[in-house]
Amino acid sequence: MNAYSETVDSNYNAGSNYSAGALSAFVVGAAIGAAAALILAPATGRDTRAFLKRRGNELGHDAMERGRETLRAQSERVKSALSTGWDKAGSAVQHARERGEAAYREVRESRQQGDPSVMRTSYQRTTE
Repeated sequence: MNAYSETVDSNYNAGSNYSAGALSAFVVGAAIGAAAALILAPATGRDTRAFLKRRGNELGHDAMERGRETLRAQSERVKSALSTGWDKAGSAVQHARERGEAAYREVRESRQQGDPSVMRTSYQRTTE
């Protein structure tokens, strides 16, 4: 055994005085801490609990208000995006309809004038 382990073993085996000393120091320290907390506390326990309850309610109310504001703002953004999307879709449909009608008129007029470049479609029967 080396000198360090002999010292540790001798202190440990010296009896319960080492353990009792540590335990009594802990108990005395805890008692001093509790006394200091009671003496230095800014308010009574009842007042402190009331303050904490009131402050918790205020923070909860503030969080609810911020949540409502965020929800309201996000709702407006979604409504705006949907409105823009519907407007663009309506414009695209209107444009496609106008192009389709123009193409139809062009083909009809070409056929009425007997333009040979207009091809017959598969659903038209030939009587020739």
